[in-house]
Amino acid sequence: MKQLLGSGRFWRQLVLERFHRLLALIIVIQLIQVFSDYWWEETYSIIYGMLAVTAVTELLFTRLLWVRLTVQLAAVVGMILWKMPIVWAGWPVSWKAGEQVSDFFSFHLAQFHPFFELSVGVLLAVHVLAWLGSRRIGAVAVIVLSITTMAIVDSFFPLELWRNIAWIVTAGLAWLVVLHLKQLQLRHPDSWEAMAERPLDIALPAVLVIAIVLVSGIIMPRAPILLEDPYTIWTEAQGREVPSFSGEGGVQRTNASGNSGSSLSGYSRDDRKIGGGFQFDYSPVMTVTTSQRSYWRGESKSVYTGKGWEDVKNPKLVKAQIGNEVSNYELDPPRAEGVETVKVVQTVKIERRDKLPVLFVAGSAAAVTALKSDNNAGLKWDSRDWELRWDKTSRVQTYSVVSEVAVLDEDALRNLDASAPSSLDLKPYLQLPDDLPQRVRDLAAEQTSGESNNYDRAKKLEQYLKQTYPYTNAPDLSRQSDRAGGDIVDAFLFEIQEGYCDYFSTSFVVMARSIGLPARWVKGYAAGYDQSAQERNRFGGPDMEPDPLGAGTYTVRNADAHSWAEVYFEGYGWIPFEPTSGFSVPQPRAAGAPEPIESSAPVDATPVEPEEVVAKSNWPLIAGIAAGALLLAAAAVFVVKSRRTRKVWNLLRHRGATPNQRVVRELERLLIFLHRQGLRRESHETIRETFGRWSRKFPSLNGEFEGAVKLFEQARYGHDQGDGRLLAEFNEVSEKIRKAL
Repeated sequence: MKQLLGSGRFWRQLVLERFHRLLALIIVIQLIQVFSDYWWEETYSIIYGMLAVTAVTELLFTRLLWVRLTVQLAAVVGMILWKMPIVWAGWPVSWKAGEQVSDFFSFHLAQFHPFFELSVGVLLAVHVLAWLGSRRIGAVAVIVLSITTMAIVDSFFPLELWRNIAWIVTAGLAWLVVLHLKQLQLRHPDSWEAMAERPLDIALPAVLVIAIVLVSGIIMPRAPILLEDPYTIWTEAQGREVPSFSGEGGVQRTNASGNSGSSLSGYSRDDRKIGGGFQFDYSPVMTVTTSQRSYWRGESKSVYTGKGWEDVKNPKLVKAQIGNEVSNYELDPPRAEGVETVKVVQTVKIERRDKLPVLFVAGSAAAVTALKSDNNAGLKWDSRDWELRWDKTSRVQTYSVVSEVAVLDEDALRNLDASAPSSLDLKPYLQLPDDLPQRVRDLAAEQTSGESNNYDRAKKLEQYLKQTYPYTNAPDLSRQSDRAGGDIVDAFLFEIQEGYCDYFSTSFVVMARSIGLPARWVKGYAAGYDQSAQERNRFGGPDMEPDPLGAGTYTVRNADAHSWAEVYFEGYGWIPFEPTSGFSVPQPRAAGAPEPIESSAPVDATPVEPEEVVAKSNWPLIAGIAAGALLLAAAAVFVVKSRRTRKVWNLLRHRGATPNQRVVRELERLLIFLHRQGLRRESHETIRETFGRWSRKFPSLNGEFEGAVKLFEQARYGHDQGDGRLLAEFNEVSEKIRKAL
């Protein structure tokens, strides 16, 4: 072997026989990186670790395919065990009991989902591409198909893929060079031997040309679009929006039967037909640095058709000034003197490449102090609908805006004279279709009977919808009959009886209008996710108190796309209401006013996470890979079963940690497990609030959730190091929760 390495033959064989496998791996990496906003970070850590082992084994072993695959599959399992909190539930009491054996494999294999399937799929893609590209025509096909795939993805997703394409082209050129040298060795061995004596004369020009291509592609500035693709031209020529699988148009509206959606969550401009279902998309849309936590308002609509919402024709638009010294944007009608407002300052950075139709703002805009875009396209203000409309021929990059949000004074709103004349034409905001089913009107009147003022009527409707109907992203549309006459509100209230924000907010507006409350439908984004706030909640301490106003930097994702309602009160303007189960609109309140007590959501009201939806339909796949995993599991049985091994592992794993610190770590692992079961912790919640909400959802686990919180608080805020008894009690409670779920 030493002589082989010294002669250079080993390295020539390495390049000719094995190097193209590494190039296939590079291409696969570029193809999977388009999912960076959709996969968890743990998924990429596991896949990248597996690919690193794959690269080493493919270069070291030439002929022993079964050895390579065994090591690579073992790497998949090892990376999952390293990165994910896998819970060992013990062996079956009897291997002859079919139900026990089935439960044993179901419980443990489910914890490897979806990481095992994704990793094996990526590994299979590497081997398939390497096999296809073993000849020149196959290599060319792989390169062309890879670039075509990236071009298709680039057309529908708001991603920057130029660097990925540059890497694919570079790997493809190197691949063709390797295949050319391999053919030279086979057809002209004498010439090959002569050239192989001077490897630098071959390698240096090839490396130089490929490096120039790679560097040029990476540093090349993005050029403006000179020609749209044919699909975009054809779609826009028909006057329709170009669909995007994230961002604007991301929510596909469908009236197909079934209980699963075929689209991703996001902000949609077309709301003429609401309903259907969707999957959660967690790709980022924008980051908002704000002085106060808010909903980010996009636009409002007032024309209800029974199917969805349409814009008012001929809106009153005026040119919006940009700068620090501009006067406040007028409201139509203006607020009455004496109405208390607070200023909310926001700086927004757009993370996606889509061209926004509106700027997202907290409440009504008072001034746009800065704006950066591709060009100086016009910004217009709609004083009636409170919209900052943007010319979609250019892309907004960043903007800063100041909003004036009315302080919620419930006593003042209750004391308003509903019979007083209005300064606003209320007719558009009381509009309802003539064929609206009577039972919708009757239900609204029944639920608000006994209330003496408009504010309490609106609150009664809000609480009724929150408490009665569960939240789900995949409503069962098969429940809808023809009796509703196609009216989506009637179908939601009496037949479907589950749904997401569009169902709740639309139903609120229609019910409010039916009892004489002027209301309109609003859409935009919920507050989003503040990483620093979660860290403060997680670690606590006197120096990490959360800001009472929720100031911070929020990452707003497509999954945060949301709709809610506004009701008009003379003098105060439009006041937001949040009828969707599990949501609460951030609203500044009058000094001394008590914080609102949100009613507990009904069972199954927690939004369904996409992981849970997928898990329900992947048991056949998990069962299929079980046989392949058995070989690896058998090899690890002795190590896992050995008490001495487990004892040494626990000592190494928890070295230097006190019992109290281990309780805190075990709680973090429990939260990860519960998140994977579909129980999401909101960023603004404390541990006690989160577990309290979950205990209301699962009354049978009320004692376990309460016990876990008490033990955690004792460990987190105790002044001593704790003892093993506390840790054992927490592990016992945690294990009961895991087994129950």
